[in-house]
Amino acid sequence: MSHNDNIRLLLNIKDTNITFNEENWIQERNIKGINVKVFTGTLTYKPKACPKCGCINDHSIVKDGFMTSRITWLRQSNTPTYLELKKQRFWCHECDERFIAHTSEVAHNCHIAKQVKQSVLVEAADTISNKDLARRHCISDNTSRRIINRFMDDYFRRNRTKLAKHMCFDEIKSTKQADNQMSFIFSNEDTHEVLGILPTRQLYKLREYFRQFSLKERSAVETIVVDMNAPYMTLVREMFPNTKVIIDRFHIIQLISRSLNKTRVQVMNTFNTNRNHGEDKKEYRKLKSFWKLILKDFNEVDFINYRKQRLFKGKMVCDMDILDHLLSLDEDLTENYWVYQALLEASKENNIEMFHETITAERHQNISKYMQTSLNTLLKNIAFIANTFHYKTRSNASLEGKNNRIKVIKCVSYGYRNFFNFRNRVMISFILKPGKPASLN
Repeated sequence: MSHNDNIRLLLNIKDTNITFNEENWIQERNIKGINVKVFTGTLTYKPKACPKCGCINDHSIVKDGFMTSRITWLRQSNTPTYLELKKQRFWCHECDERFIAHTSEVAHNCHIAKQVKQSVLVEAADTISNKDLARRHCISDNTSRRIINRFMDDYFRRNRTKLAKHMCFDEIKSTKQADNQMSFIFSNEDTHEVLGILPTRQLYKLREYFRQFSLKERSAVETIVVDMNAPYMTLVREMFPNTKVIIDRFHIIQLISRSLNKTRVQVMNTFNTNRNHGEDKKEYRKLKSFWKLILKDFNEVDFINYRKQRLFKGKMVCDMDILDHLLSLDEDLTENYWVYQALLEASKENNIEMFHETITAERHQNISKYMQTSLNTLLKNIAFIANTFHYKTRSNASLEGKNNRIKVIKCVSYGYRNFFNFRNRVMISFILKPGKPASLN
């Protein structure tokens, strides 16, 4: 291999019209106080025709000197690298116009190599800040943001959003530009692909968005998994005529567990924690320390392994002993606890009859106002909960996992002001996943 082939291989240059001198083809320089590597090359060839007038080159196009441009390249040995390229100038005698030699390695009138832009897009899928991304590629953060936005604009133009048969709806905290700083996100429940992020979750704007899809497309949607946000129920009923609403099981359990936890805190605050009430203070601390045990599934409570507990005067006790003691402190807490356990059991067995009986049988009994409110909410949405138990495998788990990744992106970036910059960065992290083949052209 010639030295030209070796250098092109080193810099991953595919254009064979770029050549390098055998001497002084690389230099170390100081540019703006930074030590960099500069490769010096020449771009020249015989043009087939004039790009201005279109006439065939029959000795009518002659060489007319060079124009040197410094192109930002990918780092070499973790050192900022540039390609100082002498581009051949041509003069067309037919139209008396001059033009510059063109290479596929860099866009027209641009000083950033296509390799750098592609690397920016690939690394944008990682959870790093935009400034770190720009610093890695020796460009400004505005330039890296512009590269991402142009790619995403082209992506949205070429890839029209299509509704899936099974979808998930949720909301995320985005930017101040969004209504109430909350945005709407929806995904394909089967493939886990994020279909879109909207700058609002207001019902009338969601209606406007989904009206762009034909009635035939909307009628083909079979199920949509949501939380207990009432506007989503209305949206599905109005815009998706053949769709069944599924309430995410996690939100059902979260609703009743929070109610039980608030009841525990209410009981806990009835104990006097002053210095002169030692016994009350001990019970208060027991309720505070073993809160997880109260929320635990009763069938998973350990009654075999005994260990010393400081709050029980060093006695050997098991988790079941601790639970029995906590429930003995208050009758209301005990009643709320068993309602909670009955609902957990019904959910685990996907038994909608048992779930409905528990709600209707206990909702007027001596239970806390928190649990009463939760039971009323569950009764109001009992038809959707029946769908949850029928479609056992449908959930918002994949979308909730993506929401966690979005939070990490926001955290490392110290937040976003512009919603569209935020949306594009989030979407590119899901489109160009690490290890997933994707076309950047």
